Amino acid sequence: MNLSRRYISFIAAAMVLVFTSFQFQVNSFLAVYQGSDIRLEWKVADETELLNYEISRKKESDASYSKLTEISKGSGGNYIWIDDNLYKDGDGIENISYRLTANTGSGPKYFYANIQHSPTAIQRSWGSIKSMFR
Repeated sequence: MNLSRRYISFIAAAMVLVFTSFQFQVNSFLAVYQGSDIRLEWKVADETELLNYEISRKKESDASYSKLTEISKGSGGNYIWIDDNLYKDGDGIENISYRLTANTGSGPKYFYANIQHSPTAIQRSWGSIKSMFR
């Protein structure tokens, strides 16, 4: 009887160690239109084990995500990144999905945000005009 209680205590202590040893948590990840661009925002509670972030995008017609950028770990826990190349080819995409990859010491963690509506003609035109001057 005493041995089984020790075993249960050991298992419980091991579970606490497993759940508390990983120090990383994203509180929110959002994608919103900002004119013809899309602004990605995320807030992080703890970045102890974080190495860096990667942002990837997948349009409705794409088979997989394409890496857009890599972002170094900051100190504030609040991040903003602007996707200003979305409409450079002038296409009208309805569904866009963004993937935030948090590369940590214990492997990558994935978070997703979607834009579910079609941009206006003005948003697409402005994106095309901006791309001509790059």
